[in-house]
Amino acid sequence: MTESTAISQLRLVDWNLAAEDLATVLYDVDGDSGVFADAARGTDGIKDVAVPTSTGGSRWVLVTADPGALPFFRTFLVLTARAGLLVRSPVAYSDFETRGEVIGDASALQAAVDAAPRAIDVTIENVGSRPSVRADAFSELSDRQREAVVTAFEHGYYRHPRETTHAELAEELGCAANTVSEHLQKAEVKLITAVVERQS
Repeated sequence: MTESTAISQLRLVDWNLAAEDLATVLYDVDGDSGVFADAARGTDGIKDVAVPTSTGGSRWVLVTADPGALPFFRTFLVLTARAGLLVRSPVAYSDFETRGEVIGDASALQAAVDAAPRAIDVTIENVGSRPSVRADAFSELSDRQREAVVTAFEHGYYRHPRETTHAELAEELGCAANTVSEHLQKAEVKLITAVVERQS
C-alpha cells in the first residue's frame, strides 16, 4: 500500500494481539489516509477499517484483521517477543522497507535476527544506549500550554498560510495575546526538544 504516490510513509503506532485469531493495529498515514483505508478494505483477511474523524482530517487508520493478513508484522513481533525484547513505536514503512527500534539485550536481539525467516532481510543499524526520553512529549506541557496548542491547531495556526492570529486565539482562550504567544513558545520548545532528542 505504500507504493501509492498518495502515501509517502506509514507508521504503525500501536497494536493489540490479545485475541488469538484477531490483530488490531493503528496506523498514522503520511499522505492520503482515504487511499490507504480503501486499499486495506480490498485486502483479503482485513475484517474492519475505521478512519476516526478529527479536526483538519484524520491521518489515523484503525485496522482489524486476521493475523495471517499481516504476516510480516506478526513475525516481527513474535520474534522480538520470544527473544524478550521490546519494540518501540512507531514502526515505519516506506520505500519497501520497515524500520523500527528495539530495546533489550544485544545478544537477545542477535538471536531474534538469527531466527528470522530467510525471506526477511534484517539489518541492525545501531546498537547502543540512549537517554530516556518520554514517548509522550505532550505530557510535559502544562494544562494551559496544552490547551493553547490544541486550540491553535484546531483554528489553523499551524497551517500555511496561518488561518488565525494570537489575538483571535486569545479571545478563544480568554487571555491576552501576549499570554497566548508565551504559552505557544514554551510548548513548542518542549515539543521540538523531545522530537530532536528522540532522534539523537
